[in-house]
This record gives sequence, structure tokens and C-alpha cells, in this order.
Amino acid sequence: MSTGQTNKRTAYFDNAKFVLIFLVVFGHTISPYRTETSELLSVYHFIFIFHMPVFILLAGYFSKNFHKKGYYKKTFTKVLLPYLIFQTVYTFFYNFIYGVDTYSVDYYLVPRWAMWFLLSLVFWKLMLPYFAKLKPSIGMTVSILLGLLVGLFNFYDGIEDFLSISRMLVFFPFFLLGYYLSQRENPFGLLVTPVGRVLSVVILLCTLIGSYYFLNDTQYTEMLYGTKMYDSFSDFYIRIAHYVIAFIVSFAFMALIPSKRSIFTGIGQRSLYVYLLHGFFLKWFFTTDYAQTMQTVSDFAFLTLLSIAITLLTGSKLVDIVLSKIKGMKRLFRPKNVTASSK
Repeated sequence: MSTGQTNKRTAYFDNAKFVLIFLVVFGHTISPYRTETSELLSVYHFIFIFHMPVFILLAGYFSKNFHKKGYYKKTFTKVLLPYLIFQTVYTFFYNFIYGVDTYSVDYYLVPRWAMWFLLSLVFWKLMLPYFAKLKPSIGMTVSILLGLLVGLFNFYDGIEDFLSISRMLVFFPFFLLGYYLSQRENPFGLLVTPVGRVLSVVILLCTLIGSYYFLNDTQYTEMLYGTKMYDSFSDFYIRIAHYVIAFIVSFAFMALIPSKRSIFTGIGQRSLYVYLLHGFFLKWFFTTDYAQTMQTVSDFAFLTLLSIAITLLTGSKLVDIVLSKIKGMKRLFRPKNVTASSK
């Protein structure tokens, strides 16, 4: 493969990560207000149908070299250690802004807010060497069954959050699919065609419209989070439908990603910084008087601008430079840790 082709493909994935990390920030920003209007709720559900599935798929796509020496050590130092550090920092930060004065080692067993992804990533990387030995058809079938069956085992209240077990199993099929796709030559190439893009636009528009008309129940949000424990067996079939829709919409999203570099490509490379840092801004913002009294359309427009600002700031070169000045920080948290740490 030529250097030009390699750079183009790298830009393609970084561009995808930029859009995805913005959607992560935007989704978290509008989360407290999603029930204010049916339109906002439909946008929220639309985003959550695919943004984390695609992010996780890309993490699996770049988790290839598990057979190399030091793989498990890197999993600890590049994923588990950041989880432990930021789980600690976020715990004290929460205690500070909410006026709580408690601390327990049990907090490490229940991830704070967005930290579930890092903890789940540890489990996914540990599971991958074993699933990689299976044929893709068998591996995907087993992983999907695990994601479907976990909702049946509601042993006690809170089991869905303990060690992020529910989310870890529900989203594992996307991680595993990403790995299987990495074994193929240019697996996304067929998507990025004129026909593929037109079809993808239709799929995404239909999904957005469907979110408005069919997903107006906020209880469905738990299904999108991957934390839904079944109240009835019908939830089992809903999760099957969710898998089907999420896979289709995820590929439709990837078909619309540009392959050329842009001013935002670099932020995609630094998406881990955005993921780890944006919570500090949002959790503080939610405690302000303005955030607690938002009601008008202009208020909600402000949320979009706030999401853009936080994404650009936390993903900026300035943050990269500042972290690089802290001994060991850049090596520990360099952006490629999440999606390309094992490439």
C-alpha cells in the first residue's frame, strides 16, 4: 500500500473519530434536557443508536496485535491504569462539586459516568485473544448471545452497573466485529461510494424519523445505554431489534465519512483527551443556575455551541502540549491508546 493510501485511510478513521467524539460530548450535554421536547429526545436517541457502537467497533478494528509480547502489560498500563486514575479523579471531583464527603474502594467497581468505556475496554481486550480463535460466524453468534442473555440475569439492583458488566457484554459484538473487519483488506471501501452514500443518507434519515415516532419512551434509553435489565421477555426481542438497527446505522454512518484530511482530523487523533476531559466541564456546567433553568430554543442552541467549544478545546493541540509537559502523562494518555493501542 502506498504512503498516500495509508495517509488517506488514517484520515478516514480520524475523521470518523472526530465526528463520534463530538456526538459523545453533544449527547452528554443534552442528556439532562432530553425530555424537554420530543424533538430533542429523538435526536438524543438517534445519536445513541450508533455513536458508541461505531466508536467501539473502531477500537476493535485497531486491536490486532494481541499475540505480541507485552499485550497484557499494555492493556494494564494503557487502559486499566488510566481508568483507575480518572475514576479516582472524577470521584473526588464529584465530591467537590456536589458537596459529598465520602470515598470508598467500592467506587472502582462502579464506573463514573463515561468511565465505563475504559473498564469495558479492559475486558474486551482480555476476551479478544480467545474469540479470535473462533470463526467469525461463531464468534459473532456467541458474543451477540452473551449481549442478549445478560439482560435476563438481574440478581440485584445495580448489577447492570457493577464492573460495567451489562454494557461490556452488550457492546462486545461491535468490538469483536471491528477486529474481524481488520482482517480484511479495506473493509469500508465498498461503503464509501456514491451509491453507498446515498443509501446511507436514506438510512440515517429514516432512523432519525423513526426515533421521533417510535422512541418517544425514555425507558428505551436504557436499551441504548446497554444497561437495560429485562422487565419482560419482550425486552429480549427489543434488544435483538436494537442490534440489527445499530449494525445497519453504524455502517451507514461510516459511509458518509470523508477520506481527506481537514482541520478537524487532528482532533480525531486526540479523541481520547476529549473523552476523558469533557466531563469536568459538563458536570460543573450542570451545577450552574443557567444550566438548571434552561427552557427556550436559544438555550438549547447554546448547548450545541457549548458542545462544539468543549470538543475543540479538549481536543486541541494546546491540551496535547500541556499534557506532554507532565512527566509520563503523554506516554500514558496519548490519543491512540483507545483505538490504536495495539496496532
